[in-house]
Amino acid sequence: MTSNAGNQNQRIPLFLLKTRSTPNDGYQERFSTGQFVSEFVPVLEHQLLDDGLDVVRQLLRNKEIGGGQDKRYGGLIFTSQRAVEAFAKLVDEGKGTRLACLTPCTQ
Repeated sequence: MTSNAGNQNQRIPLFLLKTRSTPNDGYQERFSTGQFVSEFVPVLEHQLLDDGLDVVRQLLRNKEIGGGQDKRYGGLIFTSQRAVEAFAKLVDEGKGTRLACLTPCTQ
């Protein structure tokens, strides 16, 4: 059996299968003190999906989201920062057009 007596002053490396969050990462904050040192290894890639963006884009263009019985959906729920970023991208695309109007447009 190997003794850890010679390793008491060494920090234990933790292998985290995630991208480091910015500006702060809770895991890094939790494990950066004491006996641990964190190493982040991204294993997932988040990307916008064109098919999904097209669905939302059409709903916005056709004004199918909002109050009223003529609307297909009563609202939007954002469940992640990525979803907010995707929506913001669509709004930026539509600036200067009726796509950017989330309330009745007067253009």
